[in-house]
Amino acid sequence: METRNMDMSESPKRGRPDGGQSSAGSSGSSKPLSASASLVFDHWGYRHASRSHFAVQGLNLSIPAGQRVLLLGASGIGKSTILAGAAGLLGSSGEEVESGQSSEGVEDADGGISQGRVLVDGTPVQEARGRVGLVLQDPDAQVIFERLGDNVAFGPENMALDRPQIWERVRQSMAAVGLADLQLHRSTMHLSGGQLQRLALAGALAMRPGVLLLDEPTANLDPEGVRQIVGAVSSVLEADHSTMLLVEHRAGPWIDMIDRVIVLGLADTAPGGEGGPSGQQAFKDTVILADGSPAQVFGNPDIDFASLGIWLPERYARPQDRIGRIHTSGEPSYPARTGTGEVLLSTKDLAIGRQGQSIADHINLDFHSGQISALVGANGAGKSTLSMTLAGLLEPVAGQVLASERLQGGAQGSSPFGWKSTQLASRISYVFQNPEHQFARASVLEEVMLGPLRTGASPEEAKSRALTLLKRFSLRQYAHMNPYTLSGGEKRRLTVASALAAAPQVLILDEPTFGQDRSTWLAMVRLIHDLRGDGVSIIVVTHDRELVRALGARIVELGTDGQLDRSWQHDSEEDGGGKPGDGPDPAGQTGHVGLAQADRKPGGSAADRPGGSPCADELPADGQPQLIQVSPTQARTEDPRQSSRSPYLASLNPSFRLIGGFLTALILLFSLDWVSASVALGLEFVLLMGIGFSPWRVVKFTWPVFIGAPGSALAVILYGKSGGHVWWQWGLIQVSDKSLILALATALRILAIGIPAIIAVLGIDATDLADSFSQVLHLPDRFVYGGLAGMRLFSVLRDDWTALTASRRSRGLGDDSKIKSFFPQAFALLVLSIRRSTMLATAMEARGFGGDHPRSSARISQVHPRDWVFLAICLALPLVALLTAYLTGHFAFFGN
Repeated sequence: METRNMDMSESPKRGRPDGGQSSAGSSGSSKPLSASASLVFDHWGYRHASRSHFAVQGLNLSIPAGQRVLLLGASGIGKSTILAGAAGLLGSSGEEVESGQSSEGVEDADGGISQGRVLVDGTPVQEARGRVGLVLQDPDAQVIFERLGDNVAFGPENMALDRPQIWERVRQSMAAVGLADLQLHRSTMHLSGGQLQRLALAGALAMRPGVLLLDEPTANLDPEGVRQIVGAVSSVLEADHSTMLLVEHRAGPWIDMIDRVIVLGLADTAPGGEGGPSGQQAFKDTVILADGSPAQVFGNPDIDFASLGIWLPERYARPQDRIGRIHTSGEPSYPARTGTGEVLLSTKDLAIGRQGQSIADHINLDFHSGQISALVGANGAGKSTLSMTLAGLLEPVAGQVLASERLQGGAQGSSPFGWKSTQLASRISYVFQNPEHQFARASVLEEVMLGPLRTGASPEEAKSRALTLLKRFSLRQYAHMNPYTLSGGEKRRLTVASALAAAPQVLILDEPTFGQDRSTWLAMVRLIHDLRGDGVSIIVVTHDRELVRALGARIVELGTDGQLDRSWQHDSEEDGGGKPGDGPDPAGQTGHVGLAQADRKPGGSAADRPGGSPCADELPADGQPQLIQVSPTQARTEDPRQSSRSPYLASLNPSFRLIGGFLTALILLFSLDWVSASVALGLEFVLLMGIGFSPWRVVKFTWPVFIGAPGSALAVILYGKSGGHVWWQWGLIQVSDKSLILALATALRILAIGIPAIIAVLGIDATDLADSFSQVLHLPDRFVYGGLAGMRLFSVLRDDWTALTASRRSRGLGDDSKIKSFFPQAFALLVLSIRRSTMLATAMEARGFGGDHPRSSARISQVHPRDWVFLAICLALPLVALLTAYLTGHFAFFGN
């Protein structure tokens, strides 16, 4: 790789005042709490398994210990690949690839090709587990366990810290990222995307790593969250002097802590190389264009940052770099904030929430043709819940979402939630927050063609529209690639392009500019802006102030009185709606790209609209944000989940509960007779009532065995062993005394085995069980916690299935028969599960898991005398039942 390295020997470095390391006791020793580490890329490169070109190649880069580096470049240029390599998550170890050897590279376990080495303090990064902390781009990928506190504690556990130190770090890290008010036992399933991102950073900070790698850690956070994250990182770096490598498009908030800036660019793989299929551009190699202090790099007039897709921090921005209200030629005369005045979608006394629990009530909003509305608010305020309800993907808790007659256009009823999938797809398009939930085809081109095809377009028209949009979003070169292989920013642009291809009348975008560089951001903003002229009502869910300001959007803010961000009011007053010609397009482009749909009409002038007024009675006259009061995010508390309805069972060690249920079931299998089964069943009900289970509650919790037992008994009656008097016979079916007795014994034994097994195991917390397996049964940690993470993955995949169902409905695929739609959706879930498993393993490795060193435990799994008593009861109960059967002459060894 070519480099232009400025002399960094005089760049400011924040070294340790004592020249050594900060320390804290750990496992009874006085080893350092953390020590900054150097990071070296030695001729390093990596080619992903699904690509024909290297994402990064020949990288030579040295970062001294304690230095804080900002890595900049366009979306998809290889920044995340560099960070993954620095974390030791890609490629082969230094023992397999020596510096300067094997230009072909070495294939790793994932099928990728790696070259060169990455060294942390001179040690191959794969052998420096725990010395590097990584915060990935996708917060969902870093949630390992269900309970919030356990995720933060995982890294310190892998570092073998003492238990008090672990929980001290958990509390400090959570407070540093603004999650101090959340309960440690709270389920991660109930956190918003922004909250999950803070949780991931807390997990990395708790390790006090020598090298901290941050991959766009604030891209999906509200302004307060950004301040908290930046402040948290700054405090940790000042205290521990860790080395930092940051990838962030919007670097302004970070600039005070940056020592060095590296700008990445692209160079042609081969001069004059031809484009690939479908006219895509030639692939390019990553090169370092600039390397120096912030003042040296950002102050260099020879660097065209706009063409490189780089946002300049505010203090270094030149007048031409600042983005104001965007205007394009041919835009309609009405303001984006008001639209034409024609209502397309409205809410009437709407209450929103999930699972029937409301978080906001009495919402009355109108969304007009040609209007751009921005739903803003703190993370977790309910913006995505409101937007999905508007899109007909979530059922209102109360009230109504109503479509106008024009938007209905022959659809069934006025409620989008009641429409067919194809009717919804051609009227309201939704871009999901997680792009991978939206993918339904095997190639990028087919993905964009799907919407037009499902809404009646011909294959030729669909392809033409798709290629136009792919070119517009700089994705044409990936037309024949699998969508899952794109970078985070590229996936986001693909989902927006796919939604636009369906030519909807209402377009809802959840965080559309997440992960975008300046160039792709401007392309997306221009396209959203252009859609106004086609009469599209656009709703964006966003934290991006520049986006709201550039579009001149009407602002709808969700939050409590304590959460409301008063600066949105200032932004709205500054904008004032704007008129065409008031300001330049920041990219210098004025072309209009709209939707090919003949029946769409611009709204015309204010005088042409009904009443001659831009809906002043529906919108605040002074342009201030409309406010929606929601229940406080931090007030949405959860009671600690009890592991059993019985206080006695809840107090038992999970392993003993599991073993006890297994013992009872195993011993009862030795005899198939009605006496032992009846005695066991009677004793079980007596004991269960003694620990707080009424007979009705037992039936309620174990209903599957009460359904299975009669069915099994019926099969034995008809087809079981015959003997004694034959009551009825027809062909192979024979009902006799023996078959009736065996049927009774079978039904009773199923109940006697199933009831205690289910009651004993029901409600056991998976994390507590894993701790018990590790600490009490001394099973291997890799097996135990790998299995635990896999168990959590099942609950995530359940939510993925729900999201995939909503996505398929939004894209016109929800009307297929259940059988026809099941297999494609199951395949999509399989792909997601494989990717999530891989990413989960990556997250666990990034937290130091899997090394040869011992680990500690944040929670104590204790064994008490009552656990042994429980085990003795579970052993005695079936033995008493079998002894009774033996003494009465009914014992039948396995039914014989």
